[in-house]
Amino acid sequence: MNTLYETQLRFADYVLRDKGLDLAVAGIKDNQLTPQQCLSIYRNNTQLGLTEALRDGYPVLNKLVGTEFFNHLARSYIQRFPLKAGCLLSFGGNFAEFIAAFHPAAGLPYLPDTARLEWLWHEAFHEAGASALEISTLATVKPEAYAKLGFKLHPSTRFLASDYPVLKIWQTNQDGYEGDGRINLDDGGCWLLLYRPGLEVELITLDEAEYLFLTLLAMQMSLNQAVEQVLMKNPNFAVQAVLQHWLTKGLLTDFYLKHS
Repeated sequence: MNTLYETQLRFADYVLRDKGLDLAVAGIKDNQLTPQQCLSIYRNNTQLGLTEALRDGYPVLNKLVGTEFFNHLARSYIQRFPLKAGCLLSFGGNFAEFIAAFHPAAGLPYLPDTARLEWLWHEAFHEAGASALEISTLATVKPEAYAKLGFKLHPSTRFLASDYPVLKIWQTNQDGYEGDGRINLDDGGCWLLLYRPGLEVELITLDEAEYLFLTLLAMQMSLNQAVEQVLMKNPNFAVQAVLQHWLTKGLLTDFYLKHS
């Protein structure tokens, strides 16, 4: 006799992965519709709903590849990464990695990073907020402790380095975009910062030195250590100006002293 748990596993395997119909209907009684018909309704509605959830999270990707290809991509993704929680906010987090290994998309090498940008925007939008660090509070740090000083970045902070102009791709596929929609992949990549200091997510292009500096701070490297690494590659990096800029922009929300 099938236990309830076994029945649920078989039900989920069919609805999400389209596998094991004969096993899934075992123990399910007819009720106007056959068990096969009932399960097919659940499967179709579930996969349709998850596909639309992915489309809502990746509108640019949907525009780039078209509805039909996106549907095919989504169905394959759902089978590989079925929903494991009741909240849809986390569904789709593996889409970029899945696309990178999806053979039919191999001719569009910029798609994975475009998907990464969309997911990072999604994460930043739904992340917690935080108040900006008041510059005056830094006066409480004694000079002998400067070497241990580190900074916390806004909780919504996300970074993306890409070999492709994914920000331009993202911008030209926004509703209402009226600029030049031509994109040359040979223009090179970009280093991006995303964060949400207010109600809207900001996407900012950085140069390589600033990107390295901020990512090192985000990795909880001390200010001294981060500066040393950046100056090794970029001797003219203006540390003080960069720090002051991001303090005023609310990217830095707190500081701490490293003890090791």
